[in-house]
Amino acid sequence: MTNFVFGRYTIADELPKPFREANVLYWASSLLTFAYEYIDHCISASSEPPPFYIPRLRFVEASLALSYNQVHLAGGPGQKSKLLSPRAAFLVEELISGTFIKYIHNMDCNPLLQPTLSF
Repeated sequence: MTNFVFGRYTIADELPKPFREANVLYWASSLLTFAYEYIDHCISASSEPPPFYIPRLRFVEASLALSYNQVHLAGGPGQKSKLLSPRAAFLVEELISGTFIKYIHNMDCNPLLQPTLSF
């Protein structure tokens, strides 16, 4: 049996990574929405439906969650001030239930082209 050790980056190194991922998901989802709006516009302006099936794909909904430490600083006489410092960052994704096909996943960037297979 192999023992795995899970580690974390320092917070200064970790924070930019999920922020970048969340930003990419935001823009990619917006571009996909724009593409489908254009497709729908072209189909509605056409006199005939397209002679092929157009699949409806979507990105998993995701958000950035930050965990903070509270650091108490001595303030003026008899006062304490609180400073929140980031401790960890997480990219959280929606829980998908039911049947779905995952075309691209974290372990392999090559798309799954056989719709009969799912993960």
